[in-house]
Amino acid sequence: TLGQLLFGRLSMISVGFCAILVGLGVDFAILLIGRYHQARSDGESHQQAIGTSIAKLGRAVFFGALTTAVGFAALVLSGAMSFSQLGVLIAIGIFIAGLFMCSILFLFIRERETPMSHDWISDLVRKYVRRAVRRPAAILICSSAVLLLLTGIGFSPIPPLRFEASTRSLQPKNIRANQALEEIMHKMPVRWEPVLAIVHAANSQELHDAWQKLAAHWKELQTARKIKSFFTPVALCPSPNWMQRNRGNLSAINFQAARQTLAQSLDAEGFNPDAFGPAFALLDNLQRVADPRVPLPNWREQLPKSSSWWFLVDRYFAQDPLLTTGFVTTNQPVSTHPQSQALKRDLRVEGIPVILSGWTYTLADLLPWSHRQLLIISALMAIFDVSLLAILYRDLRLWLIQIVTLAIGIGAMIASMKLLHINLNLLNVLSFRLVLAIGVDYGIYIVLVWQKTRDVEHDVAGVIKPVLLAGLTAVSGFASLALARNPSLTGLGIACALGIFWSLVATVFFTLPAIAAAEPKAWRENKCASR
Repeated sequence: TLGQLLFGRLSMISVGFCAILVGLGVDFAILLIGRYHQARSDGESHQQAIGTSIAKLGRAVFFGALTTAVGFAALVLSGAMSFSQLGVLIAIGIFIAGLFMCSILFLFIRERETPMSHDWISDLVRKYVRRAVRRPAAILICSSAVLLLLTGIGFSPIPPLRFEASTRSLQPKNIRANQALEEIMHKMPVRWEPVLAIVHAANSQELHDAWQKLAAHWKELQTARKIKSFFTPVALCPSPNWMQRNRGNLSAINFQAARQTLAQSLDAEGFNPDAFGPAFALLDNLQRVADPRVPLPNWREQLPKSSSWWFLVDRYFAQDPLLTTGFVTTNQPVSTHPQSQALKRDLRVEGIPVILSGWTYTLADLLPWSHRQLLIISALMAIFDVSLLAILYRDLRLWLIQIVTLAIGIGAMIASMKLLHINLNLLNVLSFRLVLAIGVDYGIYIVLVWQKTRDVEHDVAGVIKPVLLAGLTAVSGFASLALARNPSLTGLGIACALGIFWSLVATVFFTLPAIAAAEPKAWRENKCASR
């Protein structure tokens, strides 16, 4: 609702990908309910367990929701309406979901007379936390070796991570519709999309002049073999000035004398005048049009609505008759940014406002934009995350550990994509923003609990278990998209699943033992107090 009020109209892409909200909202719920059940197992009452869960993890959930919301809101800087809508919608939804989970979630949890007993997952997690806290070196060395190796592969130029800019990488390949389209495109003489030239004029005369100049210029380009062919609506854009000039020429003709001369000639030659009825009708129409009081004819009114020619006419004209489109077929498919820039330079005519568009042309033109925006947005979000974590932790060692965790998580994700030959495309590039946000959340959950706890093994185990469950749930959900018959969804699902998996691994097997090895001040004081 807020998105509808802000933008007025939402794209299907934005609405569809808001399903990400469900997964992140479930993560918040799993975290809080997991801590609630642990408190109940420790003998606390229903109300006390709710208070313990909110007190221990409410702050972590709030800041986790805040960092994720701001991260997605940064998509507003992309300049693309669909990405802006997607970022704002997810940001609003995640932040509100975090607030709701900390406020009204437990209204729907009924009190049970017998608390849940510890399960085998809790026992395994508690044993791991005890080992990671008491002897972190072995775990830290093993995890660091694996993660740093993958990070090195991920950030190295060899092997390269390829970026598929073509929309064909997003088309379903195993359905009949796409197979039929491929067959049609294979048998058609032109196998790539033309470049569209859109001209919007203020009046009919301006429209006529624009297409006359464009057609003449493109004819020169075709002669010079810079383009293969072109099609314009120039024949359907008459000039009002020419029509007025022709009307003036018609007014100088004596149509009565011409009619009499034609009738006399037919009579002298012995022809039947009825057979030449169209000729007499033409003279009558020309005489009528020569009258300045008669409006000029409109070809749209002369063409019957049932005519099949409208199929061709509608290809060139929008609902506004002054908004028109021409088509330019290039010698080769437009696949690079230099090609699009050369076309932009060659096809334009000075003084004529023309917009060049088309699938391949736009994608080639968007490549530098997408790379630049990805770098800018990622850099800004990294700065925000780093700054917020520094303010939140107020401990240099914890801050450095969290930054390293994020870096090796992303590096391992990129390495996995390289080794599995998963290319980036126009859709799965969004996975990096999601993975970074989730990695920050997982780190916040563990570090904030570590800083405030007095019973490390108990409290950290209480947050590690729901983090594991939330992470594995997210990995399973995104990995299920690998079964989709659409390569765009498959690529997005696999990329997100890999990223979340490695963020989870880095958080559990690197962050926790690294914190224990660094022995932050809060833990040292608690240990001394216990002595």
